[in-house]
Amino acid sequence: MSPLTVAADAEKEFAQILQADNTAITQITSWIHNNLDRIQENETERNALALRIRDRLSPIRQLYTDFLKRYPDHARARVAYGSFLTHIDHRQGAIDQWKQALKTDPKNAAALNNLAIHLGTIALQSRQTRGIQEAFRALDKAIQLNPKEPLYRHNYATLLCSFRKPAARHYKIKPQQITQKAIGEYDVAIKLSPKQFEYAADRAEAFLDLTPFPHAEAIHAWQAAFAIAGTPDERDWAHLQTAIAHYKGEKWKQVEDSLKRMTGEYHQALAGQLRRATEAKLEGPKP
Repeated sequence: MSPLTVAADAEKEFAQILQADNTAITQITSWIHNNLDRIQENETERNALALRIRDRLSPIRQLYTDFLKRYPDHARARVAYGSFLTHIDHRQGAIDQWKQALKTDPKNAAALNNLAIHLGTIALQSRQTRGIQEAFRALDKAIQLNPKEPLYRHNYATLLCSFRKPAARHYKIKPQQITQKAIGEYDVAIKLSPKQFEYAADRAEAFLDLTPFPHAEAIHAWQAAFAIAGTPDERDWAHLQTAIAHYKGEKWKQVEDSLKRMTGEYHQALAGQLRRATEAKLEGPKP
């Protein structure tokens, strides 16, 4: 069998594995969505669903491991397998796969991006920042390799906002400048993908970290996010965050105006807290 035939067969098999992976994850997402109330309230239901998910994913994992035994230098398969392992919370396994992919293909931007975001997630959950320097370096390189990929720009900006002080030490600038740098990266992501609500919303939220707080800029940013919101939940989120920006800008009467525009129930608990805090400000200190 010629090398070209082997390569073609490998790509066909890899495509089938990806399809099986996507089908399984879509099905599991549906299970969780359809049983959300039951699994939140009942530990037995949660355990049963966890077992069902494990059984559903087990053959997919076997497909990946069998494939990589035969094609150990298939970098894209290792990138995909690393992402799969995050679904079963195998953190170190995912990291190992992405690093192995980078040994085979040092210019694999997807592996660099995934590695950086995974390290950032672990740091947020563990409240330890040991891997953050590596995450910054990985995303720096991913953007150098593919500067027109909006996802990388967005992820980089989010990583900067999430770890302002470590980022300030890493890049040897002030935390305020880190936020400004992140907003610039969000700007690039939005220019490359102008209809992504998440990009616009994250950019608008970044203004909260600036001192003094640029109230007018923040409101304008949330107006831009609202303009591309595609669902009632996204529109409500924009209204809520606009109210928060008004609160931070001490525009007390405008807070309620924004909250009144919310129509759904998803964020009403936060809206209630903000409304009570605003009422306290309007009433002033008790004698």
